[in-house]
Amino acid sequence: MNGTPMPALDADRIRSALQDPAEALLRHLTVLPETDSTNSAVNRLPAELQHGHAILAERQTRGRGRRQRRWHSPPGGNLYLSLGWRFDSATQPLAVLPLVVAVCLSRALEAAGLDSHGIKWPNDILVGGRKLAGVLVELRSAGSGPALAVAGVGLNVVMPGNEEANERIDQPWTDLATELEEKPERLDRNPLAATVLDRMLNGFATFGETGFASFEPDWRGRDLLRGRPVQLRIGRDRVAGTARGISDDGGLLIESANGDLRAFHSGEASVRHA
Repeated sequence: MNGTPMPALDADRIRSALQDPAEALLRHLTVLPETDSTNSAVNRLPAELQHGHAILAERQTRGRGRRQRRWHSPPGGNLYLSLGWRFDSATQPLAVLPLVVAVCLSRALEAAGLDSHGIKWPNDILVGGRKLAGVLVELRSAGSGPALAVAGVGLNVVMPGNEEANERIDQPWTDLATELEEKPERLDRNPLAATVLDRMLNGFATFGETGFASFEPDWRGRDLLRGRPVQLRIGRDRVAGTARGISDDGGLLIESANGDLRAFHSGEASVRHA
């Protein structure tokens, strides 16, 4: 994609595009020209101001993904968004929240017209093997009491297709403009941001009431690994087998060659090719 200017992010336009119940669930909306990372920006807020507070930025100087990987965040073309949320009880397995956010983001992309995509455990959105978006969820909880979550989304909308982007991103990538075959100047991130926020706000409210049950069918339908031969890299260790979906607490189920089924909660999964 080229550097064609896009409409700037606008808090008023994003909020006006929200409908109830999402509009009522969003307590604060902040758009920044630049920040280190939107997750960090939410985490720096006083705890009492984090719930229902969304922060978006035109640029991140230290955007990050899982395991502190750098998230390439050039200015003015993509969507960098984080939402804080308080769960009043830890009765739900909060370890599945990254999967919940991935499903919410997938629903938003479908609403934007992108049907041909899936989720690679635990929370990467891929199109044809190329990464379109990622999720980072950070949790703070104390026993069985309230838990504070900050859910960050990085979505490639119009990524500069230059050597810098290719050097900084360590895997095949794509962007929404490419997949929708849309001209960059026709892509407005404000209604897109509203759609993502709508699905996240409603999704968090639903998860707090009913847990993962409301998301499991969508996850199953979007799971790119289920039934495929996979290799899971955990540090220097490798685990090979067949992916069999997810456990109740969001772990990746892998069946070994001898039929043993184990759940793994960390690591980098990839499809094994013959």
